[in-house]
Amino acid sequence: MPETANFDALISEFYKVWFCYHPVAAIFAGVPGYEGLLAADGDDDVGALSSWLSNLLLGLEELRYEALDPDRQLDLQLIFGAAMIEHRMLLEQDWRHRDPARYLPLRPLQELMVRQPASLCEALQGILERTGNYLRDARTQLAELPELVSTLWLAEALEMSEAGLPWLHRLHGELPQAHQCCAEQGRLQELGSSAAEVIEDFRQFLINDLVPEAAGGSDCGPEQVDRLLTHRHQLPLTGEQALALARQQQARYLRHLDELGIDQEALGEQYVFEADLSGDARCQAYREESARFKAFVEAQDLLELPSQPLEFRVTDGCFSRPDCGSYLRSEGGGILLIPDERRQLKGGETLSAIRLRCLYAGWTGRHYLAWAGGVQAHSLVRQINPSAAFKRGWAHYISWLLEARGFFTREDMVLLARRRLALAEQALVDLEFHMGRLDSHQALDRLQSLLDYPAPGLAESRLTHLSRRPTDAFMALIGVAMIEQTREVVLRQEPELSLKAFHSRLLAHGAVSLPLVVKRVFGETVWEEVSGAVLGQETGER
Repeated sequence: MPETANFDALISEFYKVWFCYHPVAAIFAGVPGYEGLLAADGDDDVGALSSWLSNLLLGLEELRYEALDPDRQLDLQLIFGAAMIEHRMLLEQDWRHRDPARYLPLRPLQELMVRQPASLCEALQGILERTGNYLRDARTQLAELPELVSTLWLAEALEMSEAGLPWLHRLHGELPQAHQCCAEQGRLQELGSSAAEVIEDFRQFLINDLVPEAAGGSDCGPEQVDRLLTHRHQLPLTGEQALALARQQQARYLRHLDELGIDQEALGEQYVFEADLSGDARCQAYREESARFKAFVEAQDLLELPSQPLEFRVTDGCFSRPDCGSYLRSEGGGILLIPDERRQLKGGETLSAIRLRCLYAGWTGRHYLAWAGGVQAHSLVRQINPSAAFKRGWAHYISWLLEARGFFTREDMVLLARRRLALAEQALVDLEFHMGRLDSHQALDRLQSLLDYPAPGLAESRLTHLSRRPTDAFMALIGVAMIEQTREVVLRQEPELSLKAFHSRLLAHGAVSLPLVVKRVFGETVWEEVSGAVLGQETGER
């Protein structure tokens, strides 16, 4: 069998199994057949996953890398790094004894309500029917070593279950109009109520049995930080070097504040107070601001925008705060998800907040990334392994280009300054927390300082997110600098190249590991110059 066929077969067989442990990832990737499942969690299941990961790594090592075409070479590097990280985490930090929030079925249910697959009703029923046995097994796993349970993730589980209980009781009534499930309506109501009772029992178990005993952390440890930097992000850095680089970027953002004439000491209290928009006026503002971004980018010739349309939908079928996502890729185009006003902390939204949400999720952000490069840039491996440099860092990169061209108002720029500083602070907290330099209380104090507006629980939500995606905030921060430096190097070498053409080439192979993308598209020499300029003082490459 040719090497390409061997690789394709290996990947196909692996994901058929892997999605049983990550059914929500299958929903994200649009892979059918896993919608009604909860993650396999038995001892035999986890042992089998460990074997599958080990066999995948061995199988990939046996392939002749040079015999693969460039697209498969890129996919191989991505999946090899991801499998290595997951295998080590499974062996060293088994989530089943540490993470009660991961057992709750609420997030999979919410993803189904937002994404609305063709099998929505069957999938909802499947998850609800499995909830009872699943949470009974969870109690057994968590009760074995209660002192290992993460106090942060335990708090998340308690908050999720409290918010999710009333939502489950009304779930049958919040189905999208196209999925009324007719004959199943009564069955869904019954299953939702039964699942709510089971979750309430599980919640009491958490309060009575785990809260007094739980003493576990949610940091991954300095060794894992080093592995993530090397194998997920493909960066030649240690955690210590990454910390120094994050501080450099923070200093850069502080210098920009001085250039804007904004007092950095006052910024912590300088909230943008504009009139909140609500109702039809709010939805209309989303449409108008999105159209403004599109027209401006086209006039400035910055991006090759996708032909697929961008629609808007209020996400009213969610239980979590503040919302349940920002963008959804559909078969015919993209959907910018507008948070339901009832779940907004302030009710409505300011025009500046709407504008920045359009920046992140609309024509300049997620919608652009979702379609850039065409079908070939969105292989299954790449959909499952996006880079935070693009997923989060890209919008910050674009914001600098738009700011330099006069797109934003003064109010926007104050909000952008806060968010850039918040990204830098989150990158530092991300690294310091996972390397054991900060406990959760210290991390929360740091994150609280640069919120868009005072909001109970928002800092906790951000810390929980950082705890689950170690090093991603750092990669988003350094990714902005790396994209900027790549642009500078490439345009210096090819002065006739337009910004639009540069961006199209950069995204031609997907929004994945930035070092791999730069090497693939522009060559090793360009990467060495970019790496030397951005990382050089810390790695000795300069």
